[in-house]
Amino acid sequence: MPTKKESRAGDIAARRGIYFQAFGIYDGVAGFYDYGPIGVRIKRKFEGAWRSLFVNRTGALEIESTNIVPEQVLRASGHLSAFTDPMVACTVCKTPYRADKLLEEYYEKKGMGDEAAKVKKMTIEQMEKKLAEHGIKCERCGNKLGKVEKFNMTFKTQIGPTSGGTVAYLRPETAQSIFVDFMHLYKTYGLKLPVGVAQVGRAYRNEISPRQQLVRLRELTQMDLEIFIDPEDDPREIMGFDVRGVLRERVSFVSRGSEEAKAESIEELLKRGSLPNKYMAFLIYLQEKLMQELGVDKSTYRFRELEREELPHYSKGNVDLEMKTSYGYIELSGTAYRTDWDLSQHGKESGKELAVLSESGKRVVPHVVELTIGGDRPVFAILDNSVVDDDGRGWAWLRLSEKIAPYAYGVFPLQKDDKLVDKAKQVYKMLQEKNVDCYYSETASIGKRYARADEIGVPYCITIDYTTLEDDTVTVRNRDTTKQVRKLVGEI
Repeated sequence: MPTKKESRAGDIAARRGIYFQAFGIYDGVAGFYDYGPIGVRIKRKFEGAWRSLFVNRTGALEIESTNIVPEQVLRASGHLSAFTDPMVACTVCKTPYRADKLLEEYYEKKGMGDEAAKVKKMTIEQMEKKLAEHGIKCERCGNKLGKVEKFNMTFKTQIGPTSGGTVAYLRPETAQSIFVDFMHLYKTYGLKLPVGVAQVGRAYRNEISPRQQLVRLRELTQMDLEIFIDPEDDPREIMGFDVRGVLRERVSFVSRGSEEAKAESIEELLKRGSLPNKYMAFLIYLQEKLMQELGVDKSTYRFRELEREELPHYSKGNVDLEMKTSYGYIELSGTAYRTDWDLSQHGKESGKELAVLSESGKRVVPHVVELTIGGDRPVFAILDNSVVDDDGRGWAWLRLSEKIAPYAYGVFPLQKDDKLVDKAKQVYKMLQEKNVDCYYSETASIGKRYARADEIGVPYCITIDYTTLEDDTVTVRNRDTTKQVRKLVGEI
């Protein structure tokens, strides 16, 4: 991996407008990024692959809820008291920083990976002591840092036009509306446990010092699947999947207290207690399948069992999916056993009964196993790991799987000859009518058009040349090998 701070994908992203800092003409605002047309396509394809597996294949219900939530909801969920990060500010220029991230970056630069891993277990007092011991100063002005304090990351707002309006917040996660809506869905759709409810939407977190492009954002996309279960259930099948097949799957896993990943079966993780139940095992299995379907190299990602000190207040077990990037390993998703925390808390706060009848006829407040996966970090991590530095071609390019590439084909006339252009546009229209993802270009030399297509990860380029006019064949160029074969237009 490169030692510099910029990611491998950063240059390509900037040059091709895949994603870029929002409000650029006003010098940008940290933590907010926009996607260009190519980035939108890649992101939507990632979301589509997730939806195909986690929603369509499982039969989960998908909802869409509001971005603004009343204060009561977040008081019940614990976000108003527990949704915090350790903040430290410069004593002179007042620039704020994440204390834990400053320490992690310090240790990583020194090659002290073990020490960097220990930061997750530190209290704010310990972080403050270590910052002073190592002489870590303000990155902006070089002066001393102050005390480490807890900072709540929720964005506060108000419902209504007057100062006495209802206090509300931009939602910090997409999960809470699923919990709040559960009983309505349960009754309306005549459901029985287990029940899967999914959602894709925006979440808002007032990050202390966002950085590293799409890694730490203040506005981000989340994709949630919440499975409501009877905690006493011991299933042989989960949402159409045979549990025996789930348990046989092998994953790269870092156990609690360890720094090294080992290839282990999900059954081994379940027996050891790293996974608290079969439903959580099922969510690990689905994530492994998603990464495989997207063509992600198995050596670049791992699952990590969170240390006890890292567990959220509601959790009885958490496993993160992490991927190696230019910035080290970053978290892509969190899988959690939330027990009955959420429904119990919302039941108390609202005064509503949120228990249901189990298959055995007992009334039970459902427990929840959850997968929350980002929509931005995975896109960044996949792009970062797809960059091929190719001295032979003279340009870097993206080796994206066909499932996530922005287009399947680029369609090019060999040169700006009216006959070639007309024929190329006919081929382009034919592919569009077949609902094939493709784009058309006739500007610049054919070599430059190939380079541009490679840079954004397009697997194939179709070139219409003078032979096409004679026998209706075109050349199809393979991005990975650069080899070209002739095919009849009707065979594409």
